[in-house]
Amino acid sequence: MLKELAKEIDKNNAEKSNYAMLEDRIAINLNQKQRFGSQATYNKAGQAIPKNGLIDSLNVDNLRINYNLPPFKEYYNSLTTNHFEMNKDYYFKQGIKEPKLYQ
Repeated sequence: MLKELAKEIDKNNAEKSNYAMLEDRIAINLNQKQRFGSQATYNKAGQAIPKNGLIDSLNVDNLRINYNLPPFKEYYNSLTTNHFEMNKDYYFKQGIKEPKLYQ
């Protein structure tokens, strides 16, 4: 499917971001690290973190830009904030009063 999606991207029939998301999803399902960091999980503090880690954390933002994805911090801070809001009662009981954002 990735090869076919790449062909459609070359024809301007598909979004690069869809390719990135699918590649990462496949990596996660194979218990591998991700290239783009599109698949998240949450640590005990409720902060979004890349599921299974990243292949190259130093260059992830350059890669994300090339595939029309938002910057890592922006994306993960949004995920963290949304997760915190949905689980606010739980985190308040744990003594966590606000989402732990990336700086």
